[in-house]
Amino acid sequence: MAATVSCGHGHRQPGPDTTAWDYQAPPTKPANPNISGENMGLAENAVIHHLPTYIERRPLSELFNDSNDLQLRAARVNGFQPITDLASAYRVNKPLIRIYSCDAYMLDDLVMSMPYLVPKAAQLLKEIGYAFQDSVRARGGKAYRIKVTSATRTDYSVSKLQRRNRAATTNSCHRYGTTFDISWVKFDCQDPSMVVSLEDLKNILAEVIQDFRQRGRCYVIFERKAGCFHVTVR
Repeated sequence: MAATVSCGHGHRQPGPDTTAWDYQAPPTKPANPNISGENMGLAENAVIHHLPTYIERRPLSELFNDSNDLQLRAARVNGFQPITDLASAYRVNKPLIRIYSCDAYMLDDLVMSMPYLVPKAAQLLKEIGYAFQDSVRARGGKAYRIKVTSATRTDYSVSKLQRRNRAATTNSCHRYGTTFDISWVKFDCQDPSMVVSLEDLKNILAEVIQDFRQRGRCYVIFERKAGCFHVTVR
């Protein structure tokens, strides 16, 4: 199948598997980068609200421990051949589309990756974002967006990351366009009138991701040092 990249200048449909949603650059809500959770740019007398959470009471690193080998197998099935740079993205063997900050999620500064995913992964990311928002509101919270901290990496960006982080692996699932990282230490608060505990936001996000994982939609690793959920679409 010929590769197609949508860069916000028009929407092409190379096949039924690429119609997850309109990937043109959408109008988005402005970010509130200084209102992200507990003790992040908040006034000294700011009220932190707590919401009920129901995630299993055990270390999240034990709960989300799908191995890199397991994720890598899924990435190779669902993704494209690893690319060396952005130019080679136009020659991938599967559809590739660009993602943008939208109502469902906010893209953080993707220093070591590019905002591209295969359609199946992009759709999963969108659903996780909306499910998180629905869960926060259902428990009495207000508008929050998840933050995506990494998406597709090239061979070059993987090698560059390894020089900064020895724990980074050469066989990264991010090289296949199937994998993204969602921060559990940074969220985008859209309504500063109600700031929710960062711990509660993390646990609600964990519940949402666990639901998708149990339904066979993804594999997940909880990365403590990187402060993210590492998600690969199945």
